[in-house]
Amino acid sequence: MNSYNLMSALVIDVNDPDNLGRVKIALPALPEGPELWARVVSPIAGEDRGLCLLPEIEDEVLVAFTQGELSSAYILGGLWGKQKPPPEGLGGSENNLKMWRTRSGNTMTFDDKDGEEKIIITDKEENTIMIETSENRITVKAKKKIVIQADGDVAINGGTIKMKADTIEITADSSMTLDGGSTADLKAGTVNIN
Repeated sequence: MNSYNLMSALVIDVNDPDNLGRVKIALPALPEGPELWARVVSPIAGEDRGLCLLPEIEDEVLVAFTQGELSSAYILGGLWGKQKPPPEGLGGSENNLKMWRTRSGNTMTFDDKDGEEKIIITDKEENTIMIETSENRITVKAKKKIVIQADGDVAINGGTIKMKADTIEITADSSMTLDGGSTADLKAGTVNIN
């Protein structure tokens, strides 16, 4: 009787009929062998909680077997290779980048480059939220539009608040208060007050 320890496998299905977070795998080393439902190892798992990251169909994964039995397969993690390389920028001599990227391209990048440390969240259309720690600032960038919306109040506080645009419109549905404290300056070629 064969005994199995570690083996690479190919994910062929992620729709677990029992809703247990398992994935179905095929074992290239056993082309005539069975297709198996395998549990996925997670750093945190519990009832209705945990780090929920399943591999995708056609991902290569590393599988372990309890007591060498094919019927007790566990996915330990995913594998990169020549056919399916990691995202560009990982590794290198300084190994500065750590990344989490989904199949659509949504990405969270942690950059540990000395003096330029930052966290970057980018969606598939490259809209970016950047959190920079080295200069103690947060930058929000979008190609077309940024919307900040809250059901309650929105507060912006700082030593100096600057707004610069081709056109600035401020509209209040019921009332508006502008308080300059000790002084208030309004400069324009033409000022209209209605």
